[in-house]
Order: sequence, then C-alpha cells, then structure tokens
Amino acid sequence: MINGYDVEVKLLAVTPEAEKLIEAAGRLCWDTQDKVGTVPDRIQEWIKVGHESMIEHACATFHIRASRVLTHELVRHRLASYSQRSQRYVRENEPRYIEPPEIKERGEPAHEQFEEAMKVCWEIYGDLLAKGVKPEIARYVLPNACETQIICTWNFREIRHIIKLRTSKRALPEIRAVASEIRRIAQKIAPQVFQDS
Repeated sequence: MINGYDVEVKLLAVTPEAEKLIEAAGRLCWDTQDKVGTVPDRIQEWIKVGHESMIEHACATFHIRASRVLTHELVRHRLASYSQRSQRYVRENEPRYIEPPEIKERGEPAHEQFEEAMKVCWEIYGDLLAKGVKPEIARYVLPNACETQIICTWNFREIRHIIKLRTSKRALPEIRAVASEIRRIAQKIAPQVFQDS
C-alpha cells in the first residue's frame, strides 16, 4: 500500500556501480579522468548546470503492480523498455482491480457503486468467455481499474524526468504514489543522481 493505493513498486535490477560509470562518462567529457572520485558531489554539480547526458549510461528496472489507468500514462515515457501482463492471452479469472482511495473517501454509497461496476464487468467478461468469445475480445468490457503488472527499464535521466512530472500535484494520484516510491528507491541506489529529485 502506497499513499492509500494498493500498488507495488520493486527494483529488479540496476546498472552495477552506476555512479562510478556516470562519473567516468562525465569526466571523459571534460578530460578530467584523473580526478575520478575526488569531488563527492561532482554528479550533482553537473546536473545543476544542465549537463545530464552522462546519467543516461545507467539504468534501473522496476516491477510495478498497479491499474491499467496508471500504465496507460506510464508508457507515455518513451525512453524505456516495457513488458506488460497481457490481457490478450491471459484470462482474467478473478476480479483484481485498484479502487482509488478518493472513491472510498466519498463514503459507502460511492464505494458500493464502484464495487458493483467491477462485479458487473467481470460477470460479463466471464459470460463472454463461456460463450466462446476469445479473451482478446472479451477484455473490451474490463475496466481501466483492472490490476496489471509491468516491468519498466529506464535510464537515470528518464527516471529523473518521470519523478519530476509524476510527483507533481497535477499528476494522477495513483501515479504520484508510484513515482514517489520510484524516487525513494532511486535515492537509495544512486543518491548522487537523485538527491535533488
């Protein structure tokens, strides 16, 4: 549970010695390879002046469990690699969905209405499958709230961009929750790159 959303973010992989690689790339640009490791905040200083190309050499891969609403927005970040659970080939045998806490906060009538809509969608989906409709067609009745899983690989510069855009007050609350968790993880794995995120 993150900020009231039943979502998960897990780090699967990160470039080994990412900050060392980034500094080596930056030092090459300035022909100062002999100074590697001598200035603790060197990466942040480069970032502050807009020299960010070197942080593109490091990447991280995350597993995210969230709604299809979220993944529709997330895949707009195009400097990435994505692998998402298929609704075309995988049957949705049990109703799994993300209910926004904003609906629950409106009280029992709103929550019950949401739950009823989810129940109806899955019942119709099941009926269509029972009638021989292929999952790739039956899925048209499933809601955007449907839970999904996606694996995302981004370079560090794109992760900074995602954090900046998706932790904004203007961002979808669910994606704000996910982006906040990505930021927390990123600050642990590469503090020199993400400390100002």
